[in-house]
Amino acid sequence: MAACSSMAIMATEVDPTGIEPRAILQAADFKNARVLEVGTGDGRLTFRYADVPTSVVGIDTNEPEIRSTAQGSRVELPSHVQFLCASGTALPFSAERFDIVLLASSL
Repeated sequence: MAACSSMAIMATEVDPTGIEPRAILQAADFKNARVLEVGTGDGRLTFRYADVPTSVVGIDTNEPEIRSTAQGSRVELPSHVQFLCASGTALPFSAERFDIVLLASSL
């Protein structure tokens, strides 16, 4: 099975009070961390914590969604944030490269 798919984009739940990113930031020390977010989707969560870590790599297997996110469709993409079409079960880099791995929206 290919790492990336062209599945339809699903609706994203909204967290208007910001509970999810606050809980994530309290769970680990993100300052100066290198973060891998598996199942980043449209970057809804990523963009809410991305200003704290040194670097963020968001991966997802939904190619249209990750392409749209990588092109900065919602906000201008900060230089320390990147998005890749990849699977969490077949990472294109070594695990030692990250201090924190998030699986917040992945099964």
